[in-house]
Amino acid sequence: MAILVQAVVSAILLAAVYYVISLGLSIIFGVLDIVNFAHGEFVILGAYVTFWLWKLTGLSPFLLILPAMVLVALFGGIVYAGYLQRTVDETLVRMFGLVGIGSVIQSGLLIGAGPNFQTIESSAGKATILGLVVPQSQLLSFVIALALGAATLLLLNYTMMGKAIRAIVDDRHAVQLCGINDRRLSLIAFMAGSALAGAGGGVIATYLTFGSSSGLAFGVVGFTVVVLGGLGDLVSAAFASVLVALVFSLVAVYLSPDLVNLAMFVLVLAVLLVRPTGLLGHGRI
Repeated sequence: MAILVQAVVSAILLAAVYYVISLGLSIIFGVLDIVNFAHGEFVILGAYVTFWLWKLTGLSPFLLILPAMVLVALFGGIVYAGYLQRTVDETLVRMFGLVGIGSVIQSGLLIGAGPNFQTIESSAGKATILGLVVPQSQLLSFVIALALGAATLLLLNYTMMGKAIRAIVDDRHAVQLCGINDRRLSLIAFMAGSALAGAGGGVIATYLTFGSSSGLAFGVVGFTVVVLGGLGDLVSAAFASVLVALVFSLVAVYLSPDLVNLAMFVLVLAVLLVRPTGLLGHGRI
């Protein structure tokens, strides 16, 4: 029973991080109508930026998540303005291009950081939840990820820029007819999605090990959450994040970590058969 409780608590703490990662992916898909196949690499780039800033400054890694977000957002802006905006306006061409960009990021990190896995050594103590001892760094990471997710939803729902982004998701042509610069909004959306990926990576770096090849695992998690929640449905993604985190933890504990990805794909196929528009039925097909 104690093992089950430990797995559930770990899943809940991890779900907030998964939600932040999937939010960035959902925003990019909703506005640009493409799947960012380099999203996992953007996450790991955020983790490495946080790690390098921590090594350089010696500051608390939690204070360095914000600059990591900014730097990854700027990198995302360069990718969009330097490639996506200039290439053929064709969804498949852009998505395959992002696969190549992801490979470039992974290779660059491998050359620059080496093949060894990294982690940030936290001086934080322990906390007790439901009688279980949990590292305070993981608990603080959960709070930060939860705050980032809530802030993103508030910005999208209660600011002019956020409402414009939501409008372009619903109907790009109507936005263009209103005289709104949809290209600028697309740039902002890609940068926002990249920033959330960088934030997710920064949070992950505070209590998990990571390497240059870790992007695929987080990319799979992000895609799984987005598909289960429903394409473009940011609210359902929250429920999907908890479900994915539970499956991840329970399969890793009771079966084998090697079966986690298989379990994810089986879960996606099962949900799509019954609920192709997502858990709450509000997603796009």
